[in-house]
Formats: sequence, C-alpha cells, structure tokens
Amino acid sequence: MMSQFLVQKREHLETWFAQEMSQTSYELPKAPEAEVYAPSQVQTLLQEGHPLHRLMGLRMLHIGNRYFVNGDSLDSDHADTWNILARHSKIDGSMLSHVIHEPDFMEQLTLLINKGYWYF
Repeated sequence: MMSQFLVQKREHLETWFAQEMSQTSYELPKAPEAEVYAPSQVQTLLQEGHPLHRLMGLRMLHIGNRYFVNGDSLDSDHADTWNILARHSKIDGSMLSHVIHEPDFMEQLTLLINKGYWYF
C-alpha cells in the first residue's frame, strides 16, 4: 500500500522532501536591516556594482526547474543563474548580467532579498 501511494503521489513526495531538505534545522541569522526593495531598485544596485551577499546558513535545493530556498518553492527557467546564487556567497552584477533585464527573475530575486535571504 505504501509503495502504491509513493508511485501515485511522487510529485507530492518530491515537493515535501525538497522543502524539508532546503529548510535549516536552526533559526537563520538575521540579515542586516535593509529597506524593502522593488525589482527596479535591485536591478539598479546590481548594475551599479553593489555586491549581493547570501545569508550564512541558507540552504538551496533544486529538482528539475523547481528551486527550493529555505523551504520556499520557486519555478524558474533560469537554472544557471540560481546555481550561481547557490554556489557563491557574494554576487556582483556581472555574474547576473544575462538575467538583469528579465522581469520574472528579478521579481523572484527581489522577493528573496526582501525575505532577508540575500542582502546588499
């Protein structure tokens, strides 16, 4: 019965697993106090050369085109860019130059910055 459930509900199992594995088992440190950004502000800051820092201890996981950041699910066609964000603790605008004018990506990134997962 359990095997049949796992086969039928595989997508739900993958989502649950990714959410659980991408969440930290402890409280994340607080990012420095920052304003709430709009995507256009994030774009401008990156273009001006302000580095973007990833919060220490933040976990990311991806399955296919779905990314999980501290349990939050993102659907994205920008796998290469999310991989850059996952691999580097400090990002400069040149590393994101290929997506800096992509509104959907900038909206997702801004949402995560406003949650405190990345900060300037």
